[in-house]
Amino acid sequence: MINNSLTERFYAQMQLIRRTEQTFFALYGRGLMAGTVHTSIGQEACAVGVVNALDRTRDIIFSNHRAHGHFLVYCDDVEGLVAELLGRRSGVVGGIGGTQHLHKDNLYTNGVQGGIVPNAVGAALAEKHKQSGAIVVVFLGDGTMGQGVVYESMNVAALWSLPLLFVLEDNQYAQSTHRRDEHAGSLAQRAQPFGIESAETEADDVFTVYAAAQRAVAYVRRQNRPFFLVLHTYRLAPHSKGDDTRSAEELQRYWARDPLARLAAVLPDAQRAAIDAAIEQRIEKAVEKALTDEVEEIGDWRLEMGAHQSLHPPIPQSPNLLISNLPSPISYLESLRQSLHTILEEDSTALVLGEDILDPYGGAFKVTKGLSTRFPDRVRTTPICEATIVGMSVGIALRGLHPIAEIMFGDFVALAADQIVNHAAKYPAMYNGQVAVPLVIRTPMGGGRGYGPTHSQSLERLFLGIPHLKIVAASHLHDAGALLRQVVADPEPVIFVEHKLLYPLALVRGEGRRARRETERLRDWRLEIEDWAPVRGDGVLQMAEGVDRFGYPVALARNYGDDETPDVTVIAYGGMSRLLAPLLTEMAAEEIRVLACLPACISPLDAAPLVWAAAQSGRVLVAEESPTAFGWGAEVVTQVHALAGDRLYAPVARLGAAPTVIPAAKPLEDMVLPSQAMLAAQIVKLLEM
Repeated sequence: MINNSLTERFYAQMQLIRRTEQTFFALYGRGLMAGTVHTSIGQEACAVGVVNALDRTRDIIFSNHRAHGHFLVYCDDVEGLVAELLGRRSGVVGGIGGTQHLHKDNLYTNGVQGGIVPNAVGAALAEKHKQSGAIVVVFLGDGTMGQGVVYESMNVAALWSLPLLFVLEDNQYAQSTHRRDEHAGSLAQRAQPFGIESAETEADDVFTVYAAAQRAVAYVRRQNRPFFLVLHTYRLAPHSKGDDTRSAEELQRYWARDPLARLAAVLPDAQRAAIDAAIEQRIEKAVEKALTDEVEEIGDWRLEMGAHQSLHPPIPQSPNLLISNLPSPISYLESLRQSLHTILEEDSTALVLGEDILDPYGGAFKVTKGLSTRFPDRVRTTPICEATIVGMSVGIALRGLHPIAEIMFGDFVALAADQIVNHAAKYPAMYNGQVAVPLVIRTPMGGGRGYGPTHSQSLERLFLGIPHLKIVAASHLHDAGALLRQVVADPEPVIFVEHKLLYPLALVRGEGRRARRETERLRDWRLEIEDWAPVRGDGVLQMAEGVDRFGYPVALARNYGDDETPDVTVIAYGGMSRLLAPLLTEMAAEEIRVLACLPACISPLDAAPLVWAAAQSGRVLVAEESPTAFGWGAEVVTQVHALAGDRLYAPVARLGAAPTVIPAAKPLEDMVLPSQAMLAAQIVKLLEM
């Protein structure tokens, strides 16, 4: 027996979706909307049936580019949705997200196919860790089933027994291509090899969908395991506005099975007419209100990464450390390892994910050794699935925890590029500051160990300049462990670069003096720092440290005294410190005074300390391990020339790797990568200008 009140509610929700999306088409026709719009006309029963089966006070929804229906059933905010697509300030995310990028409470959408799936897996892991009792549902289209990250996610969800409901809305088309031309075999059986229970049903009747969704939700909640629900539906409208190549005969055949018309026929005419009239009035008022609203302005926090204090709390400064209190000697690796232990001791929300990180192995470079023994529930070894490792970490961060993801070799970050660029870095800004993604991706970069072309690169350069993403590179002239703790406290996503050749090296620190850790200001290219401190065991090298405008340290090293000025300034980062520290000692013997400047945060770039360092000598060498073309050094050179050009005595020189693959054979690798001898030669050449 059909419940009349439920029939009325379901019809009202389906009709609201239908008329709202038809209104969007009309607004496009009037030139009031730009871009694109993806409607779910014909698929309304899927959204209504599934979302009504959830506990909307706690359950979490991830959806895709075709999410209007899911959004409206979840929160009934037609006013916010209309304003969003009209690009107004009162839109749910201020007009920034538009049709594909919606967020409200526990609903998240993104337009990149497949990318939301590992985010949903991470969210499910977070809710299981918090013991919230919530489940996560992720909506997929049939076209998404060609994405490898979907199957990586299914594997992890089953392996870790996560409360996740996969809902496949099989509307038969991925844009214009029928699924028979894209997918082999049965989509409904795709989850079975992972041990995930599944069910499928036609979605012509909303009550059939609702009943199937109730069973699926109850299974996930009771068993605390994933489930795969396939809904066979059909999209009656174009993929986006007018791009439809399907035949009139095919469309007519499916219009005859329209689930909304089927449900409408059950209601009395007067009852249906009253619902329709109320919906029309509501949508009309929503459009009128949105058109009189102001357009959202681009605030400073979007233009200057990490600078908007109302969006995020201030970035914590790393601790004031008396350098002489550091264990002597402590290696770069041990410093990082100890900090990971401290982080998990002090932050119960911190989780560590990565490949082969459990004891007794402890990771490829042993940074996580001992961690899983002490924190077995918060250190997770994963399959080889870099995109999903990062994608899960994004979902974990969205749900309020602090994930630290290890990518075994930096070369493999390319596999996770979509998650880094289109998810981790995008969510906070495209949701108008309503979420944070405090995610850290630790990864070893660089060559020098004979690992060959695909395990020796410095691919951090691929992510330089990505808005709302920080790249931090710890040299052994920094307190690497303190820097890692600072990165974990950052509210924005950070790629933390660890050079492989630094792991066994002792940290090079000044002795007995306190590094100044207050925010310093640039005044006439003078970075206010504490007195230079001599390095323990080295009568030549001296160190000091400043802080950039993002709160991250800038390491300074020199081989001359207070009453002298440098002949050459070298600006570099990360692993280049292993060449610069001995080089400065070598240059001192030849009476060549060198100032080295190594910022920890290399993107976004605070040019002020680099310009100050450049102006001290007027002769500048910018060095990095990756090829120079289109690299980090190009931005440094641009800033230095723009801001200190009148203080330069010679063109800025550059040194980087040769523009080729990095050979495995050591003699060949040495020819390709920068060396101490190459640095010395460039410095001498600068002095001759």
